[in-house]
Amino acid sequence: MYNISNQSKIIDILDDIRNHNLYVHNDILEFAEFDSDEFSDRPVYLVETLATINSIVKNGAMLLYGGHGGGKTTLSKYLGQVFLNKSEYQIEKAILRGHQQLTEEKMLGSLNFKQILSPDLIPEDGDIDVKWNEFVKSEWKIIDEINRLTPYAQNILLSLLAEGVVKYQNQTYPIGDFTVFATMNPPDEGNVILPPPFMDRFALALPITMPDHSTLQTIGKTDDSQKNDFSFSLGGVALNEIKDEVSKLKYDPEAEEFINTIVSEYRLCDRIVKEASDSITVDKGLCTNGSECRYLTTELPCSKIEHPLSVRVKQDLYKYGKALAWFLGYDTVKVIHINALAPYMIWHRSKLSERYIRNNLKEYFNNNKFSVNANLDGTKEIVSLIFNKFEHRMKNFLIDYKKAMNADLHIDELEQLIDKCSGYDEDLMIIKEIHPELVKLKKVYTKVIDYKKAIKEAYDPRVLMDLHGKLKREYSIQIRQQLSKEIETKIRKNKITKFDKQRFKIVISDIIDLKSVKIEIKGLKDFKKEPLSSLITEYDLTVMKIDNILYFEYQGPENTQLINELKKLTK
Repeated sequence: MYNISNQSKIIDILDDIRNHNLYVHNDILEFAEFDSDEFSDRPVYLVETLATINSIVKNGAMLLYGGHGGGKTTLSKYLGQVFLNKSEYQIEKAILRGHQQLTEEKMLGSLNFKQILSPDLIPEDGDIDVKWNEFVKSEWKIIDEINRLTPYAQNILLSLLAEGVVKYQNQTYPIGDFTVFATMNPPDEGNVILPPPFMDRFALALPITMPDHSTLQTIGKTDDSQKNDFSFSLGGVALNEIKDEVSKLKYDPEAEEFINTIVSEYRLCDRIVKEASDSITVDKGLCTNGSECRYLTTELPCSKIEHPLSVRVKQDLYKYGKALAWFLGYDTVKVIHINALAPYMIWHRSKLSERYIRNNLKEYFNNNKFSVNANLDGTKEIVSLIFNKFEHRMKNFLIDYKKAMNADLHIDELEQLIDKCSGYDEDLMIIKEIHPELVKLKKVYTKVIDYKKAIKEAYDPRVLMDLHGKLKREYSIQIRQQLSKEIETKIRKNKITKFDKQRFKIVISDIIDLKSVKIEIKGLKDFKKEPLSSLITEYDLTVMKIDNILYFEYQGPENTQLINELKKLTK
């Protein structure tokens, strides 16, 4: 079992918050349960769990949607105190409160007034310094009532979420790793519409209902003295340490395949490319009565989805799947974790058929089922359909399909799998995605097997790099990137084992001197990127940040630009 010491500390704090009646929501995250004896009887509370995993991923962004006074901002502030060990006042200072008069200066910062009054203080480059606001500088960012921001203000935040930088006048501020919580109240006359590209930047979105009757029994019985006596400390545990643990979690191959399946199912259609069609949609002629589409059934999701998902959903599901598994005490990410998370990471990022939403709501009402949010409810139904199809495919097709894509099947077995798929025309994904891919693979399968054998038998870096170069031009091999990665991993392993590890401890204030190093270091946004293939033949580098100290671990040759810079900074 995974080391759950940090997980236990987090849950202890969450339980204290709950027991002190500081925040209480009792909804449960379906399909999720703890994998530890310590918490085997503890419910997996929906709101606190999703908010917590948003806190322990890198660059987490979550939207909390619900009525006034539901505790959305309160929970975000409490978690900021817990994970950053800051006071309520420090978290409060960095909150951005949405309103339509919010200017760029109020959001980002202002020019240095002293330099404006005294031109001799202006730097040689002629740019007046910017005094950045606490919202920009804080790692913990809360945006209250985000749907009151103007489109212009939304664009500023889009730059922050998409690029990790904010820009004002001629200056930019790289914000590094961040955690964002945005709250959103129901529509009123002061609200603006949040466009799809902006919504897509929020990995998680959660409609929060008001507390139920049993919960109301405890609300209002906590005075300020109880809150002031409460300790939000994690006992010296650094948030970056937790994030590092989360990022190292491995995936069960089935779980990653399930993510790929969800994203694929959302775009599949027998007649059009959904992401490129506006005039013909599932609600406009494609799936209406009389369309005579053989896939227009209640068991298939394609007719229920108007707009597909972005690739960003795959990236976010992969990242947050690790966080949920870690929080629940698992050492690998499993299908159940993705199944539990997916609806909350999808419903706000894809448009469903209006006809489907209406019919789904009608069914809920007729069956006396409670509806939290029509789009979320519809998304849950769709994910359930995809999950059922996935389980069937996993047993009958996907295991052999994965073997084929790894060139682990005999050519005769590949041909048998192709024949099996060609007769399975009731499954749109098999017909449109899996079968054509296998047919294409068959044409180059012998060549792929030869490459796999050559990689396995080669140990000389020059031979491996020669294979790497040849694969770049093998355009007919759709898995050439996977084969290239195998080569890079083998080269790196053979190279770095020749060198001893060296460790360096550097204060962050000195890190400016490293900006000339052209390498992307995990967790630091200031560095320029260099292709992995050239990096991997030289050295291995990891870095961990604890408070204001960076701990570098280097394994590679002497006299590289990087090792020389690291040595200078530690003299």
